[in-house]
Amino acid sequence: MKNNINKIIEAFKTKRYIHYIIIIIIGMLVCIPFFWVQIKLSDDGKFHLLRLIGLDYSMEYGSFPFLVFPFFCKDWGYSMMTFYPPMVTYVPYILGIISGTFMNALKLFAALTSILSGIFMYNFVNEVTKKKCLAFFSAILYMIFPYKLECLFNRYAIGEFTALVFIPIVFQGLYNLLHGDKKRHFYIAIGATGLLLTHTISTVYTAFFCLIYVLFNLKVFLNKDVIKKCIINVIFILLMSAMFLIPMLEFKSSADYAILEPEIMKTNSESVSTKGIEPWQFLKDKGEENGVSFVVGVPFITMFLIGILAYSKIDKKYKDFYITSIILGLISAFMCTIYFPWKFMPDFMCTLQYPWRLLGFAYFFLVPVCAINVYYLLKDINKNWLRRLIYVLVIAIIAMFTIMELNQYPVDDTSQDKEYEDSIYANPKIHYFSINRDNMPVKALYEQGGYCLDREDNVIVTQGNVDIISEIKEAFHMEIDIENGEKDTVLELPFLFYPGYRIILENDEKQIEIEYRESENGFIQISLPDNVQNGKIVTDYTATTLEKTAYAISGVGLILFCIYVAFYRKKVKKTDIEKIDNTSNDNLSKTK
Repeated sequence: MKNNINKIIEAFKTKRYIHYIIIIIIGMLVCIPFFWVQIKLSDDGKFHLLRLIGLDYSMEYGSFPFLVFPFFCKDWGYSMMTFYPPMVTYVPYILGIISGTFMNALKLFAALTSILSGIFMYNFVNEVTKKKCLAFFSAILYMIFPYKLECLFNRYAIGEFTALVFIPIVFQGLYNLLHGDKKRHFYIAIGATGLLLTHTISTVYTAFFCLIYVLFNLKVFLNKDVIKKCIINVIFILLMSAMFLIPMLEFKSSADYAILEPEIMKTNSESVSTKGIEPWQFLKDKGEENGVSFVVGVPFITMFLIGILAYSKIDKKYKDFYITSIILGLISAFMCTIYFPWKFMPDFMCTLQYPWRLLGFAYFFLVPVCAINVYYLLKDINKNWLRRLIYVLVIAIIAMFTIMELNQYPVDDTSQDKEYEDSIYANPKIHYFSINRDNMPVKALYEQGGYCLDREDNVIVTQGNVDIISEIKEAFHMEIDIENGEKDTVLELPFLFYPGYRIILENDEKQIEIEYRESENGFIQISLPDNVQNGKIVTDYTATTLEKTAYAISGVGLILFCIYVAFYRKKVKKTDIEKIDNTSNDNLSKTK
């Protein structure tokens, strides 16, 4: 019996797949309560639910890529995909098709990201320490830290909690490139592409902290082979994320949209500087109703502070990583507070809106520190049973605090999520006041309380003369029969201005494609190119050629990346075999 127990313990310490299984189980257990929480009442849950429904309608009525949704915003068409990365829409959409409802899809997706974040944190710490038990402990902490539970249960910040999956991959690749065998340097491209297709803000700050990490290791970085591999990764990142970057840049160059305006989105230094938190909020909540909690928790603080006792015991080869992680973690935590000089920060750093979003990065850097502290503090305990008992107690205490944290989230009637989803399908022409308006053209947003409020869903002649005989509109498709139209007559169509529409004038048995522009109210505006005695204007959303090309570039980039990885790994394997053969020959010569 004792031998069997010892075998199980040894297997647990050495077998990675056992750790993966336990991580999967813990990830599922943590997210089980989420299935009894009403997602529509979370900060962003309703917005992401509408994105999935909008994508469903766009696939039915639109054209690939599905960047503009029909029916939304009083049936004027609304883009909820262009400025929000596609991975956190397409993957939940597939889960929705499988599960039957999009509300369940969002919850399944949250559980999936929880599990994957634990697995990739495990891989990262194992890459650094080569100690599976330490990596396993880090993975558990990373899956259940308090702010992550806030992102899941309270805010449903899908971009932020999904980014936590890819941040460890980026740093594993970077660490491997600078301090490892360079065999997994391409993880940088995998993680960074995942971030770009998940959450723009997290991508910006991951790049920021990677730059600091490189500066700490500048001597190692200034190596021809290292720089070459970095350039290769950057090229693949740009290729594989072209499906998001290129359409976003095309939209940005076509018109001004609210989400890109610092004054509207409060992403300027003046605004961000007012949204930091007091340092004491790491210890206690303000008590605001439906507020966000930033409490770190007693277990985490204790595990960090025992580093004072554990530091002298830590293996020297980990100390650079340990110190760097502490510095980056404390910088992240400091940037959350009101005392960080946000007023003097450049615009790109203020895109995060709320400084406390950096709390996720603080945990990412400090979780391995806490795990290392516990590991080395207990290492000197000679009695295995006592050391294991303390580990069990530590995990039990962490679990207790996690359960207490989960209990604060209210259990609502989840049937209301399904009722809301059904109501949108029953009446998809929702008003713009019932939706996030961040992606509206700025001109339309400024007119939302006046012109847009009173505007009907029809064509408006703003200049010149033309008789509109009839209008037929269904989703993106619209047919307008006109007579006696004068050349250069200006018409405003009932569609918000986005690139990707195709407008054809059928006149005298000829078809002329009409270029369109943005009206002073943020809608599509056209001018008749000729006099029209009797004709028809046909409008459809087809997406632009550049947008379609962008997806093709990403597809080709992914294929090239897979080929590169395959050939690179084959080359590395061949080199390893040659090294083994050379070593064997040297040993044989010495024997002779």
